[in-house]
Amino acid sequence: MDSNKATLNHFLVDTFNDILRYEEMALEHLTNHRLSISEVHVLEAVFEALPTHQNTPSVVAPKLGITLGSLTTAVKTLEKKGYLIRQRAQDDKRVYYLVPTPIAEFVNQKHLEFHQGMIEEIVADLTLEETQTLAKSLEKVRLYFGRKAEITRKSSVERK
Repeated sequence: MDSNKATLNHFLVDTFNDILRYEEMALEHLTNHRLSISEVHVLEAVFEALPTHQNTPSVVAPKLGITLGSLTTAVKTLEKKGYLIRQRAQDDKRVYYLVPTPIAEFVNQKHLEFHQGMIEEIVADLTLEETQTLAKSLEKVRLYFGRKAEITRKSSVERK
C-alpha cells in the first residue's frame, strides 16, 4: 500500500473511532448517561421522518440499517426512559407512529447543535475552495460506504 493510501486508511479508521468516542462522551454529558449513542440516533431518525409523517417503525428501521425487531427493542427502552411514545394511527389500528416527547426534542436539538458546532470548527480554518474540495471528496467517500452498506444489508437478508 503506498503512503497516500496508508494515510487514507489510518484517517478513516482513526477518525471513525474518534468521532464515535467524541460524540459518545458529548451525548453522555448531555443526557447525564441516560442515553446511548444508538438511542440518540434512533431519536434522530424519528425526527427526520416526522415532517413527512413517515415516523413508523417500517420506515425508520431501514433508515437506521436495523431490523424491525431491533428497532422495537430500542423503542421499548426509549419509551421506558420517557423519550418516545407509540401512537396508533386513527385510520388503521395496525399502524403506529413513533412520537418523540419534549425531552427527546431537547436532546435532538442539542445533538444537532453538537454536529453543527463540530462542522463549524472543522471549516473555520479552511478557505471556501478547501471547504468545497473537502465536501466533494467526503461525499464520494460517503457514497462508497453507502453502497457497501446496502450490498451488505441485501446479502444479509438473502442469507436469512
